[in-house]
Amino acid sequence: MTGTYTINTPGAVVEDLRVTNGTINVTARNVTLRRVQAVGSVIANYTSATCATGLVIEDSEIVRGTAPTTDEAWPAVTSGGYTARNVLIDGVPEGFRAQGRSACGGVGIYDSYVRVVSPDVCTDWHGDGIQGYGGGALTVRKTVIDFVDTNNCGGTAPFFYPDQDNTSVDIDGLVVSGGGYPFRLGTPGTVRNLYVVDRSWVFGPLDVRCNLVTQWQAAIVTMDSAGQPRPVRDLPCG
Repeated sequence: MTGTYTINTPGAVVEDLRVTNGTINVTARNVTLRRVQAVGSVIANYTSATCATGLVIEDSEIVRGTAPTTDEAWPAVTSGGYTARNVLIDGVPEGFRAQGRSACGGVGIYDSYVRVVSPDVCTDWHGDGIQGYGGGALTVRKTVIDFVDTNNCGGTAPFFYPDQDNTSVDIDGLVVSGGGYPFRLGTPGTVRNLYVVDRSWVFGPLDVRCNLVTQWQAAIVTMDSAGQPRPVRDLPCG
């Protein structure tokens, strides 16, 4: 279908849905989206008065459509209180967003791949693969974020969870590539098995408030032909 598809039944399980040039608007709690294709479309769970928490998105993809992309694009998935498993985000200017922590709670991202690409129409792009803006506790496991700037548009970072009323992070297994600093963190948390692709950055591999991080393990890597990280050297925080 084309346009807005609204899910307003609590506990609904929606499978094998394809939406083009629109929004999958989740207004009920504990909804599951499975094998969903959002083409030139986004998934949102906080467009009404309350946040539709308990959203699960699995085995799904959010990809660009045929229309030119712009830097006014919504995040592929927003706002909070959701879990993403085996989700592909590809070719869009914004990836996952975590926000509305008081209404929505935290976000979990597992076994997913994000490739954000600078918009075709670029004036003031602040794109990210994962961004927190007033976000709750964020958990990331076995996820890859590739940040591609094709037209010197700028953008922000593959991973950006700054001190902007965000809560905390728990990261174990994250590959980041591209951007000014591929990994930017300003909140408390733990970081393990962080892999930054060698020489993919503009300014440096990290922008982290290391005094807030209670556990740290990271490496500079290259990627082999199977898409697996191969360590080049350890990457201390600081």
